[in-house]
Amino acid sequence: MFFKIYFTMKRLFSLIVILIVFSSCSDEVTTNTPGFQAFKDDVLWRGIDVKAYLYADGHLRIVALAQNEQVELNISDTEVGSYYLASIDDENTAEFRTNFNDEILNYLTFDANGPLLYLSNPVLTAGTGYTEGFSVPTTSLNGGSGLRVNTKVNDNGMVTGVTISSPGVGYAPGDIITVTGGNDNAKFKISSEITITDFTETGISGTFRFTAKNANFNPFADELVSFQNGAFYNIPVIFVE
Repeated sequence: MFFKIYFTMKRLFSLIVILIVFSSCSDEVTTNTPGFQAFKDDVLWRGIDVKAYLYADGHLRIVALAQNEQVELNISDTEVGSYYLASIDDENTAEFRTNFNDEILNYLTFDANGPLLYLSNPVLTAGTGYTEGFSVPTTSLNGGSGLRVNTKVNDNGMVTGVTISSPGVGYAPGDIITVTGGNDNAKFKISSEITITDFTETGISGTFRFTAKNANFNPFADELVSFQNGAFYNIPVIFVE
């Protein structure tokens, strides 16, 4: 993949992030300024009209439109850093809107059961003394309950991966989850997140990944949608009173 990008040293870090994010795409991708794209369920999704709105209370809203679809990121602040998303958080959220059989479907990271985890590689601490298990209970630092996971464990008794078998309820953004069993020391994080890497007078840049749940309860539509390896670059910010 080749990227034709002209940049100043001031933007070097943000552009390196964009290059890493898009390097796994098998087709040639040319990034634009500004730009917004991600892999939606492993298929490249690119916004063709992108705007960012900064409101008087300090929260930021980024809206990316494609044909008959929309991604919206809401962030409680504009400080550089990571903002984690979960089902009980109504300040840092992500939404996806699409058309399915002439019905508008909304996928939300909030107002939904479960932690809405990004589960490609969520293990923070592998722990010791574990054996592989199905529907293993977990505990939460911040009050969530009911999450059960299937675990992958190596020959040394260390947890190498988890998948959700039961989503539970009430999980907070950035919550640290402990897998029971073994020595009770394997941990992972609720890690759907939006990260701001740069915010200047010319625009805002960052990365994102999230899983959102169908809020329309349409039995024929997918229950979840997942956006991974997402990035936005130099999106102009419109100030809203």
